[in-house]
Amino acid sequence: MYCAVNVAKPADGKIADFTAWMQEWMSVMTEHEVTHSIKVASVGEPEPHVYAITMAKDAQEFGEQMDAVRSSSSFKTWYSKAAIDRISHGIDSFMMDLQPGYESTPTISEGVIVSTIWTVDNLLDFYTSVATARDIHEKNGAIVRAWSIYGGRYAGAMAYNMSFESMAAYGKAFEGSRAEMQVLNQKVVAKGTVSARVLAGTVLDNPIIVA
Repeated sequence: MYCAVNVAKPADGKIADFTAWMQEWMSVMTEHEVTHSIKVASVGEPEPHVYAITMAKDAQEFGEQMDAVRSSSSFKTWYSKAAIDRISHGIDSFMMDLQPGYESTPTISEGVIVSTIWTVDNLLDFYTSVATARDIHEKNGAIVRAWSIYGGRYAGAMAYNMSFESMAAYGKAFEGSRAEMQVLNQKVVAKGTVSARVLAGTVLDNPIIVA
């Protein structure tokens, strides 16, 4: 799977306009049969940031879809509103390629996404730990995906995402995983070497206003 993300926030005093604008974006994506979603960062950002997400089966399909979208009158009309009315402020944009072995759930996440961004120093050690963490998290109800990030503030890093149907499901999975994850963390620390470093962590949830 291939994923593109644009992160923005409403301009001051423009929340209602921004909400309508993002609803129009969803209509444009639906018109062109592009899989899409809107999420809001409830944790990990200094203020609520809105994530506009599109997903395709691979980079080729993504590119073909974006060519069709960007040449359409509906997209051009939508895009011009941001420039003319200054409805939003762009925060970041990036693309992600799903790493091999994570294709078991080839659909966009409908609920909560807990994302940790890593820069990797030692591939073998880190991905050995990731494989163990994935087993623990999936056993407790998470859908786990690992993405390679291209562009934006985290270019070259890896995103370890866990998806849940709700915050309650996330909380239950966190507590269910706690003991085994503590054991794993102790083993990692005992090695005395650093295999990866955390760059960021966010919790993305379905929006309250933009829907």
